[in-house]
Amino acid sequence: MRSVWQYLFLLATVSISALADPTPVDPEILIDIGCCSSSLSTQFNIVQPDGNASTVFDFKNDTNKIVTSLTFSTTIKAGLTDPEIQSGFSCPSPTIQGYFLFCAISYNKFNGGLTYQFDGVKPSDGDENVAIFHDNEFGEHEGIPIGGDFKLTLQGWTLSAASSDNTLLFDSLPTFKDGFTAAPEPSQLWLLAVASLLLVSIAGIVRRRGQRKENSPTA
Repeated sequence: MRSVWQYLFLLATVSISALADPTPVDPEILIDIGCCSSSLSTQFNIVQPDGNASTVFDFKNDTNKIVTSLTFSTTIKAGLTDPEIQSGFSCPSPTIQGYFLFCAISYNKFNGGLTYQFDGVKPSDGDENVAIFHDNEFGEHEGIPIGGDFKLTLQGWTLSAASSDNTLLFDSLPTFKDGFTAAPEPSQLWLLAVASLLLVSIAGIVRRRGQRKENSPTA
């Protein structure tokens, strides 16, 4: 008959094994505040699965514009069902993704095309300039501000990733096509509007002067 200590040792061994090999989570993409960052404008394509359960990438928005959407496209197994996609991939809730209002996953069952799309921003409150206001905008759902540091976490993108019925989601690690869209901050838009009005006014003055010259009598 085994002693109590033997049972406790066996229980401890099983617990440590469970911690060392945790249950894989659904593949998802998380966005949060970052630091010490890579260039968004030139290095965004480094966001790629590497087989680890969690991989983090840090970026700085050096585009001089507010980032209003992030897109990650790839190819996985074709022919997966809607329930398999819904159980196999996860989007963070709006309360977690503090820069955007929406996250959507689209899948083409015929060719295996999969896209993660983060977008939807609230109207600006005018404090996007991180250098002046020290506001990184996280939690305000107004996009990623100019100069803002942020990080992307690829969670659960491993070869063992599977749907709820244990169907593997891909045969080999997918390769992402990373993209983003950006728009000028409100102050820049105002300057562009003023400049456009000035150009229109100058063009009107030049046109009227030309018409007066044409209509004036000549010797």
